[in-house]
Formats: sequence, C-alpha cells, structure tokens
Amino acid sequence: MEEKRMNKEELLKLAKSIKIDSNEFTILSSGALVLRGIFDNAGDLDIAVTEKGLQELREHYDLTEKNGMGGIWYVVSDKVECVLDDMNGKRELLDGFYLQDINDYLNYLKSSDRDKDKARIPLVEQYIENRKKQGKGSM
Repeated sequence: MEEKRMNKEELLKLAKSIKIDSNEFTILSSGALVLRGIFDNAGDLDIAVTEKGLQELREHYDLTEKNGMGGIWYVVSDKVECVLDDMNGKRELLDGFYLQDINDYLNYLKSSDRDKDKARIPLVEQYIENRKKQGKGSM
C-alpha cells in the first residue's frame, strides 16, 4: 500500500482541522521540516501536546496508544499521531503553528540510530547555517 504524502499546503490544512487549540500542540519531525521548506512532503503529522491538548483530543477522537520513541504515542487518525510533551522553551511560531525548535530537533537527529534520521542531519544543518547567514534571530 502506497502512502499518500502531504505537501506544505496539505499539512497546514490538516493541522487546522485537528480539534484542539493550536496553542496546545507543537508540530514535530518531518511535518515541521515541510512547514519550514526543508522537505517537500511528509507522510503524517506528528505533534506534541500539552496535558490540556491531550484532554481536548480525547474529547473529540478515539485515541489508541502506541509505544514509540520517547514514550507513549497516541494515534489520533490515520494521518495524525501525538505524544504528551508541552515542549516549553523548545518551539517556535511559524505560519500560525508552533514547530519543534530546529536546534532541539537536530540534537534528536544526532542521537538517533535510524537511517532516515541520520539522512536528515545535513539538510537541517544547512537550514540552520542559512538562517545564521540571514541574521535570523540576531535582531
């Protein structure tokens, strides 16, 4: 079965459709890379949610638990999975949504044993280098 991948526009539409306050979740992994323009598409949308966000999801969806990397993950739908983590101090706002901090994500990639994560390291490092050159964050 071939998985339908989503571009930036489709990911934004999916993120807007989730029945949860946008302040209560942070977009992680490949979804955050697509929204930053680092990747062209993502297969799903992984999000970190606050305690309040998880409660909101439980009110609107039949969540199922799934053991994954970094704790218990919940399947929200066939395209959305979440983990309980408020991401305090480790997120940045872009296009109306919070994204996982790029340096935090790079640290995660460097600690991962997965080949697909290792392959992302040069792309993320290049993005960070380009941001430095543009003076992003030095204003």
